[in-house]
Amino acid sequence: MDEEKQVTREYTGDSKDRGILLAILVILVIVVIVAAVWMWKRRNDNTTYTGYDIVTTKQLSFSTVYGMIPIKDGVMRYARDGVEAVGKDGKTMWNVSYNMTSPVADACGRYGAVGDAGGVSLYLLDGTGKVNSVTTDHPIVKVAVSANGETAVLMNGGTQDYLVVYHIDGTKASEVNTMTTSNGFPLDVAISENGAKIVLSFAYFDEETIRSRLVFYNFGNVGKTYTEGMVGKAESTTTAFPDNLYADVAFLTNDRIAVFGDKSLLLYEMEEIQSIKPVEITYTGTVRRFAYSSNYIGLLTEQQDNGHIVYAVLLYDLSGKLVERRELDNYYGGFRIEGTDVILYNDVSLFIYRVKGNDKYKGGISKPIAYVYAIDGRNHFAIISDNQYNELKLLTGGSAK
Repeated sequence: MDEEKQVTREYTGDSKDRGILLAILVILVIVVIVAAVWMWKRRNDNTTYTGYDIVTTKQLSFSTVYGMIPIKDGVMRYARDGVEAVGKDGKTMWNVSYNMTSPVADACGRYGAVGDAGGVSLYLLDGTGKVNSVTTDHPIVKVAVSANGETAVLMNGGTQDYLVVYHIDGTKASEVNTMTTSNGFPLDVAISENGAKIVLSFAYFDEETIRSRLVFYNFGNVGKTYTEGMVGKAESTTTAFPDNLYADVAFLTNDRIAVFGDKSLLLYEMEEIQSIKPVEITYTGTVRRFAYSSNYIGLLTEQQDNGHIVYAVLLYDLSGKLVERRELDNYYGGFRIEGTDVILYNDVSLFIYRVKGNDKYKGGISKPIAYVYAIDGRNHFAIISDNQYNELKLLTGGSAK
């Protein structure tokens, strides 16, 4: 009898456990289905918004800024008298004061750097408000920041130019110098996400023609077998990219480099050493602005068509394939790509459209616009002016203001 009771108790206990387990499984299935539906709606949201509401307004620290750069969870604003990070909610995440004549800056992820162009003051920012101040050996030209905080600084020393990579604590990781007479005048510098690879762009004179030269460095294990880590060069000649000036360089990913020129765009693969032959994308007209993300490269072009000026956005994937061409009804000074949103803006107007999709919003904004970035990936955007943050909520009702 006791054995039978014991068996009965064990059986009853299993039934309760199974019932609880079944209930948990049902709840989990419902959660997964709801999450899947929510994600599907986000990815397939084709809503066209016709109005907006200003949800939040906040005052910012600096009244006049030199520039704004996207960082993790917000934007970095830098000025002559300081730099601050503004979060997606408009709150100041950190700020640092200094005095510079002509600040140049870069950021990647949570890290940032600000240098005084023509001066020797350099501030390395770790994303928490901690700053490491460095006095460079030569006047600063440009800075570039990696995802792990390594900062490449291009400096000019008269007849020689210097490239120094700093750790986030301000110590030197690598240093090379290049003769201006052999390479040309430095224009730009870019550093890979892991901080190991660098590309420099130079301009030089070939008789009476200005041409470009690219120099590639690898300061990782592979680069140790090369003199000063220089793993390659590329330059424009009469047979390749004639009369083309490539002034801007960028790492799109850790291994993909974009080189922006006045007549064409070059895409290099650089896992360790740059590809010998880049993908070349040629275009007509004038490139007024360019933007890029980890998935797309965008060119805002200007062309003459039967006496009329035509503006258009050419969007490419990272392999160089044209994704789409979108004509614009006017010129926009601000141009960004976030996810599948192409964001264009002027002082008081905003145009957002989806890649290979419809318009998200097009119209005026009552607040002055200096910079725009997405808050939630759908219909909330941050509008930054010189000294003000505004959270913009796009609405399906109403009209563009």
